[in-house]
Amino acid sequence: MVAGLFISSLGYSQGCVISRGGAGNMHSTSALLQAGQWQVTTSYRWLYSDRHFSGLEEQTHRKDEHTEVINDSHFLDVTLTRAISRRLWLNLTVPTVYSDRSSLYEHMGNSSGQRFSTQAGGIGDLRVSANYWMFDLENQRRSNVLLGFGFKAPTGDYKATDTFHRPTGLQERYVDSSIQPGDGGWGLVFDAQGYHRFSERTTAYATVSYLANPREMVEATGFSVPDSYLYRAGVDYLAFPMRGVTVSLGGRMEGVPEEDLWGGSNGRRRPGYSIAIEPGFTYANERHSLTVSVPIALIRNRTQSIPEIPRGRHGDAAFADYTLNASYSYRF
Repeated sequence: MVAGLFISSLGYSQGCVISRGGAGNMHSTSALLQAGQWQVTTSYRWLYSDRHFSGLEEQTHRKDEHTEVINDSHFLDVTLTRAISRRLWLNLTVPTVYSDRSSLYEHMGNSSGQRFSTQAGGIGDLRVSANYWMFDLENQRRSNVLLGFGFKAPTGDYKATDTFHRPTGLQERYVDSSIQPGDGGWGLVFDAQGYHRFSERTTAYATVSYLANPREMVEATGFSVPDSYLYRAGVDYLAFPMRGVTVSLGGRMEGVPEEDLWGGSNGRRRPGYSIAIEPGFTYANERHSLTVSVPIALIRNRTQSIPEIPRGRHGDAAFADYTLNASYSYRF
């Protein structure tokens, strides 16, 4: 059982830092797919971000003054997986998102004391990927590595608008990049995931996932089309073997880099990262698998964007204290 191993669903979200969140489609290796089998996975992720950071420093005055920005976001992904063989899987992920963003500054201004909300939702950016186990599953049962590669298509709305309350009256404007359902760019998805079984009940896991977006920015909105990443590592323990229950504890780092792997890095972006401790559990049998994890943030860092550096600016971003991730899979 490797509860921590999963096929990732990029991009990721920690509130204002990046616009689209990945629910994460978790696949237990306790019942690996056989050639010709299918699997359907429904993944949910929720976050509530309201704590502002500039660099590593929290801007506690934002809450004291009630000027914090609040993102309440829900992400639901559906992934269909086809096993071409025991070692090669193909995946299609269709994400959906709904977000509510509450603020003062975007409307009448922080000094007004008047808070209003904007919303956006719908289909996100579709993803297609392939995953391949590097070693024979029969002869390398103690450890293995799963490599993945795919692409992200700009199917989500990246020019979503809503009504803003401005001093001059109501205005229809683009909602903030953090709640846009899509980012407007084609992207490449890279995954590397592995596990090592120390005993029948204890297994270590690690994951590296990266989304590369070559497009620099959406000209109409000025929003950047940034890369994003996720790193995870931890240990699973098969607590109740007869019931198929595994508990896990690990670390998680996710965020947006200041510079993309290729393509320009201008446009309005909020780079940064969150480092969290991630407890979780998995229940699995032959056909069903349910995984729940709650990453709890320990470190949050809103780093400087490339356009901010020459201007001597260092913006802020709102982060969540924790997120809720849940995933259910059915194989047939």
